[in-house]
Amino acid sequence: MRRCLTFSRLARQAVLHIGKGLLGSKTFAHAMSKISRRKALSTAGKVAAGVVGAGVVAGVTGYFVGSGSAPPSVVTRTVTVGGGTVTVPSTVTRTVTAGVEQKKQLTVRAVFQTPVSEPWDGAIHAAIQAVASEYRAKGINIDYQFVDRKIDPRDYELALRDAARVADIVFLDAFLKEDIARRVAKEFKTVAFAAGSEFLPAQPNFAVFDNWLHHPAYIAGIIAGKITKTNKIGVVAAMEINEVNRIVNAFIAGAKSANSNAKAKVVYLLGNIPPGESPWYHPATAKRLAKTLIDLGVDVIFAERVGAEEAAAESFAEKKPVWVIGNMADQHSRAPTVTITSLVWDMRPTVKIVFDRVLANSFVADNLGTYSWMNFDGSYLADFHDFGKPSPPLTTEILNLVKEWTTRVMDGLTWIPINEMPPVSDF
Repeated sequence: MRRCLTFSRLARQAVLHIGKGLLGSKTFAHAMSKISRRKALSTAGKVAAGVVGAGVVAGVTGYFVGSGSAPPSVVTRTVTVGGGTVTVPSTVTRTVTAGVEQKKQLTVRAVFQTPVSEPWDGAIHAAIQAVASEYRAKGINIDYQFVDRKIDPRDYELALRDAARVADIVFLDAFLKEDIARRVAKEFKTVAFAAGSEFLPAQPNFAVFDNWLHHPAYIAGIIAGKITKTNKIGVVAAMEINEVNRIVNAFIAGAKSANSNAKAKVVYLLGNIPPGESPWYHPATAKRLAKTLIDLGVDVIFAERVGAEEAAAESFAEKKPVWVIGNMADQHSRAPTVTITSLVWDMRPTVKIVFDRVLANSFVADNLGTYSWMNFDGSYLADFHDFGKPSPPLTTEILNLVKEWTTRVMDGLTWIPINEMPPVSDF
């Protein structure tokens, strides 16, 4: 994979690993806590060396005998950008672990809170299916099953336990049920848990990921800022939570970077849905909230939750164009007359990392979030379909601007702000 530890990071990990074994985890951690990160590597070596001298050197050597990197190779990737393509060169380094026998079979389970027709959990489910098919073609037996609609906390916990009893890997949606998910994971330490979560991983087996879509969100915001005629942009979102906030804030920032007169208003499903219903998936409420935005003069809507596009399509039919940018998956088919593009979350890179690590017996509790970044092929803008010809409201200028920003992001030559504070509405 593209993320490969540098030699210095591997060296530090080796010394840390050996130092802990020689001094004991608590003693070594106490010593290391006194050291700045910049000095950590050299000091870690001194701490360990002071105990066994040359024995540490031998240990470090042994550490590297087990791990190595194949020579890096430069490849080119062709990235789809709204119907066009951008070719991006990249260096790929493969990490090779010697002496570890690969598994040939995986039992994979997934527990989702919403139906898989809901785009967030649907993106995870679709990625697992796709990667499972790919690995089966390589001769690896993948047994994948899932359950969804586990909103009730008791049902959710029972489903997690049922999955963990038989699985090598459990994928799950832990939002708003973090305590349950982490408690169950602690009881099944030999099972790899890969959880959609806004919080941090937990040793030894609870890795986390999230839909880090701030890159395509910013570029989609640029589109919104360019095509609005009223300078009023709306957002229909689930709730104020980190993973929603950063996407919405990136979208608004992109819009305002392209149009200094643009104003934004954000409305939420949470607080507007019937009691007991899920704020993650309630299309009827999303549609109703979108109508309120349209009545306020909004002519571009970021449908962070599905349903808003229905209100825009009805407005378009009444000769009042309101454009939509979808989320999580290509939402064009839901409202083809008004959906310009969508932020697409591609979980396949994340799923592959989890599969590969478990197959190699090297799974760790890691933060896998960056594998959902655009420059790791974990997210992108969907095809523009007929709008990409170009066709109103898109112009050649806007399409070229999208390609320019996509190239910057893929080359790592720009930084899109990550702002997880609640978005501020302007009207």
